[in-house]
Amino acid sequence: MVPDLVYLPKLSNFNMTTNEQFTILLNANSEHEHLEFKEAKLQFNFDNGRHSILGYCTAIANERGGKLILGVTDKIPRKIVGTLAFNDTKKLERDIFRRFKRKVVVETLLHEGKRVLILHIPSRPIAEPLEFQGVYLTRAKDELLPMSQDQLKAIYNEAVADYSAEVHTKATIEDIDSLAIKILRTLLINSGRTDKPINDLNDKQLLTDLNLIQEGDVTIAALVLLAKESSLARLLPFVEIKYGYKTDFAEMRNQDTVIYRKGYLLCYDELWQKVDSRNLTLNIQQGLLITEKKTFAEESIREAINNAVIHRDYDEKESIMVTQTQKDFMISSPGGLPEGVTLNNMIDRSKPRNKLIADVLQKCGFVETFGYGVNLMYKKQLELGKEPPDYSQTDKYHVVLRLNGEIRNIRFTKYVIKVANELNKMLNDEELRILYQLQDSPKRIPLDSLKDLFKIGIVEQTNDGKFMLSKQYYEYINLKGEYTRRKGLDKNTNLELIKKHLRNYGKGYMYEFRQVLRDVPKPTINKYLAELKRNNIIELVGNPNISRGENKAYWRLVNDTGNDTGRIRVVA
Repeated sequence: MVPDLVYLPKLSNFNMTTNEQFTILLNANSEHEHLEFKEAKLQFNFDNGRHSILGYCTAIANERGGKLILGVTDKIPRKIVGTLAFNDTKKLERDIFRRFKRKVVVETLLHEGKRVLILHIPSRPIAEPLEFQGVYLTRAKDELLPMSQDQLKAIYNEAVADYSAEVHTKATIEDIDSLAIKILRTLLINSGRTDKPINDLNDKQLLTDLNLIQEGDVTIAALVLLAKESSLARLLPFVEIKYGYKTDFAEMRNQDTVIYRKGYLLCYDELWQKVDSRNLTLNIQQGLLITEKKTFAEESIREAINNAVIHRDYDEKESIMVTQTQKDFMISSPGGLPEGVTLNNMIDRSKPRNKLIADVLQKCGFVETFGYGVNLMYKKQLELGKEPPDYSQTDKYHVVLRLNGEIRNIRFTKYVIKVANELNKMLNDEELRILYQLQDSPKRIPLDSLKDLFKIGIVEQTNDGKFMLSKQYYEYINLKGEYTRRKGLDKNTNLELIKKHLRNYGKGYMYEFRQVLRDVPKPTINKYLAELKRNNIIELVGNPNISRGENKAYWRLVNDTGNDTGRIRVVA
């Protein structure tokens, strides 16, 4: 019998997984990274029930794509056990395509001598959930469960057109405030982001050219941005921004409350002035110079409010809520994050829920580069040693942003200012995020992200391959000893310390070596022990599987002449 021919679509942008990338996957959070690990030592079910290849393909595709990895245990720390399942990976690809109707790339990877299969599963289509055996599947911890009605509704709503571009059937041009149109003209002229002859257009033509009026009808976006206060209260009563001030969040009532219920262009400056009226000034001394900085940077506050206006769900009967204290600024907008945007990717991915509002504000110059708002807020927070923007209180019904105005590390702040002044270089948001991560301890970070920071000498590599802030930083903050500790000891010195411990005590256990080499990861210590064993310097006594009790295995010296690291072949 001649088998059916299946012509699989080619994926031109697919890149094979490197061993370094695979190591990162092993330590990743499965839920956040859209990963599923299965041991599958001998085989794995293809289509019998939910917990099968096709079941997991469906569930992961419904999460906008990810990877199913066979031959690895699921729980962290994960272990590579290898798999014998699906020897013919091309046949597996064809079988999946026949049933799943989407191209899944099946990659074979040999890692530490063991065979691992990585199934690269694409996303479902926009607004289309996928089903398997009549059920729309999604992952929930270790289970594959039917999607909830809320999850299905969110997927189906992806097909809904830009809400702000819809017309309001009860609105007319008379509902638009003439002062708001004057402000709009001024902003458009000053920004220079439109080639329209702004001053030559009458009001109706101007709004039509901006798509705020469509075929003579007024859009939701026009009302949100330009409506009179009375018209907005009548037509869109929940389009308002409520501002409240209190000394701290523990207070029950606001000390000051203002409700802005008019077109955004009529109140955006008023709102900033209200925030700034209670904005404390911070004095940062740098040598003989004093730099003045506000608790809340104007760019960050304006960007936070712009984002709320652009991204809120205007179908929800709630207001945008702004709460300010001496130390914090918090803004909550109705509607969760747009589809495809998560707390993990929001820095790099922008998807406005109300594109027409976003387009008009971009033309008005409210943002320098569209989609860069979150990056800008990160930059403004981190360059002053403040905490990064906090979205942790966000849920599926609200996006909540908190900006903390306290400078947590004044020495770090001064160093960033010093670098900017001396090198005439303003660090971008990605560089500042990296430096912020490295304040507490050395980290493993992809080298490509550090290229420019290496060039200007702000970061360097530790002896165990991690990255840390440079020697110059620790000299600047007068913590030279901390630099030496974090830099770590070189490999030969660490090998010698292991041998010295064995000379002193006759034998040694892993927990003791971890005390000796406090800042060295356990896997690295294991490599040191393996190297000393290969060179016949030490040996393991006892059953390596026994790690507790009197009979637990231990290491001891077998060939030591004092200080003989010179005859150990060390590979850098």
